[in-house]
Amino acid sequence: MKTKNRQRLLWLFLAVGIVSACKKETDNIFTMFRDVHVTFNGNHPLSVTDYKLVNDGDSVYVDYTIMSDNKDMYTVVVEKVGGAQGNGPERTNNVVSEESERRSYSRVIKLKMQRDGKTSYRIYALDRFGTYIGDGYKKVTIEVNPSYMVYADRRIYSPDSVEKVLPSFFSLRRAEAFSYQNGQANAADIDFGIWRKVTTVNGNPVYTYNYYSLTASPNPFPIYDISSWQKRDTKFSAPVKGGTNTFLYNLVSASTIEAQAKTRSLNVKSTDYSTPADGLAAGNLVYFLTPEGKYGVLHVNQVTDDLQKRPYLNVSIKIQN
Repeated sequence: MKTKNRQRLLWLFLAVGIVSACKKETDNIFTMFRDVHVTFNGNHPLSVTDYKLVNDGDSVYVDYTIMSDNKDMYTVVVEKVGGAQGNGPERTNNVVSEESERRSYSRVIKLKMQRDGKTSYRIYALDRFGTYIGDGYKKVTIEVNPSYMVYADRRIYSPDSVEKVLPSFFSLRRAEAFSYQNGQANAADIDFGIWRKVTTVNGNPVYTYNYYSLTASPNPFPIYDISSWQKRDTKFSAPVKGGTNTFLYNLVSASTIEAQAKTRSLNVKSTDYSTPADGLAAGNLVYFLTPEGKYGVLHVNQVTDDLQKRPYLNVSIKIQN
């Protein structure tokens, strides 16, 4: 029995030795693409070579050279990742048509930064078959200082005409709602109020939510007498339908918010719609300009009721710093 055990151990050691002798060290992801080199050049004051902190609207240059030691490059890809909203990669393919550039390719990307947060740029090459051959294990990152504020999930209630305690007035810069009872004391900060219009469709009540500036004349909701209140003259656009994607993915800096707001007529004092989709409906946007010169946008997330069956709007706001 002991002899058999010794034989088994011997065969085991031999097997391990053979496997070890045949084992070959292979490249891993961090060593197998060493033939491609990327340099981010700093030849201009606007160039970024590693990391750069800038402001919304600033210009930045990504000045790069990518070189390949052993393979010709047929495509150079510029990959952009990031931003405040965490978007997925955006890739731009540059076909290397000049044979003289297939081992060394240089370009300058001139950017105007219009997205808050960090954005990274990576440069990599593909061979004639479209196969990845390396990125030099480098990237540059540009960070844009915060240029706007986001206030999410604020409630604005439909006004109650008896007790007058539901917060149906709203301050954009404070992102806070006020009732008729405490509104006058805060009128200097209140930008608008809401009210709802009732129509009948097939015998059923249908509610449309409208809004009004405190400067609107006549007052569209005269149950609330605001004649003695201080008037804050914020300018509004008409509602823009179906703006959820725009709010989430396009309005990503103070400059983009302002540019979009300026495409609208900011001259609305009050609305009086009878169709729900035309007013403050879920997904709609309202652009605005405050008396302090700040552009912004309000997004209606939801029109719903609370646990006590009191109707309200759930809204989010983006406004310039």
